Amino acid sequence: MRLYERLTIGRVIALKPDTPPIKRQHLHDIRSNNRSRILQALRSSDSISRQELAKQLDLTPASLSRISKELIADGICIEAPITREDGQRGRPGVALQINPKGGYLIAISISSFSRLISIIDLCGKPLMQREIPKQVTVSGSDTVAFIADCVDGLVRDNVLQRHLILGASFTIPGSINVESGFLTKSILLNWPDFPIKERLVEKLQCPVRVENNGDALCRHYLDNKVAAGKDRSNVFLAHVSEGMGASIAIGGRIVRRLADEGWINDLPVFSKEKDEHKVRKLSQIASGKAILTELPTVQEKADQVGTEFSQMLQSAVSMANQKCGKEHDTFFDAGRVLGANLVTLTVAIAPETIVLAGPVLQAHAYSKGVQSGYEKAVAEMDIQPSRIVVSGASYIDASESLAVHDYFLTGAYGA
Repeated sequence: MRLYERLTIGRVIALKPDTPPIKRQHLHDIRSNNRSRILQALRSSDSISRQELAKQLDLTPASLSRISKELIADGICIEAPITREDGQRGRPGVALQINPKGGYLIAISISSFSRLISIIDLCGKPLMQREIPKQVTVSGSDTVAFIADCVDGLVRDNVLQRHLILGASFTIPGSINVESGFLTKSILLNWPDFPIKERLVEKLQCPVRVENNGDALCRHYLDNKVAAGKDRSNVFLAHVSEGMGASIAIGGRIVRRLADEGWINDLPVFSKEKDEHKVRKLSQIASGKAILTELPTVQEKADQVGTEFSQMLQSAVSMANQKCGKEHDTFFDAGRVLGANLVTLTVAIAPETIVLAGPVLQAHAYSKGVQSGYEKAVAEMDIQPSRIVVSGASYIDASESLAVHDYFLTGAYGA
């Protein structure tokens, strides 16, 4: 029975009011969890023998064989012969691997820097991308209609099969009601009370996850860390773009603050200016918008030709990386303020890793400033420092990772 048939049957049964509860639910949960673990392991390796897989995951051969047969029957996994070394005798072993053609996922990302629809396979490989025109995103209804038309066209042209679309992710900046999929606050999109999730589910005919960029970037970091075979840990992610965002993960799980990444914007920062102590918000000093206000020459050139924020920032980043004095120092100073305040932001969760993400981090001076400010603050407080890393993930990278995580690794085929 194919994947879509099993899911369809599952939906029909779920609608029956007299459906009896699942017997031995704990066994069902264990099986679902093992299925997720198998897919995680296969994602981390091109292919792996069943014997190695059973040993790695501490599963019995019978359990692994049963789940493997289900995955193969659904078209999610395929078998492939293990390549033998020269001179090796005996029958070649059989490896299990993810079938990239077993299904498709849709990733959608809207930000100040890009507006993209990406179709990916089950291995997370992008098959095609399409840009969403800026004028379309003025309206939530127009955006949903454009996305739906794009997918419908691919289905009509037999590029995609509707029943093999497992789910979609939609990532945007701001504050989101994750359950309803409503965008409650955003500096970029003015879609008040628009049911993004509901409309996309209706048009795409698949489950949809709506998420803010900060949490999506954190999910991307966590999943790549697990795929690399590293232990899960506590993570604090600072997302710096036009505004600022933050995400917290405890033990590999995202901790939600009302799904609002922008709470970091309003953190009070004390500074001394002309012998006077002033209190300002962190975003007024360390965000991309704050940096550009300190670079009037960039602003003036932009105003003359009506340049968008993304282009202004990219121009400033380019000059900073060329070590132009004013631009380099401005990025460094802004980063140093964020670094000095990271101790306050992270002391309660004591993260092993602090991740810096977003387009502002393309300026090397900014991350160096963060490191400088953080090291000084840690030394003054005499506490154990966290490791600071810079994520190079783009917004569409994060959206793609979220789609794979939700609708493949832990969604349709997970606990």
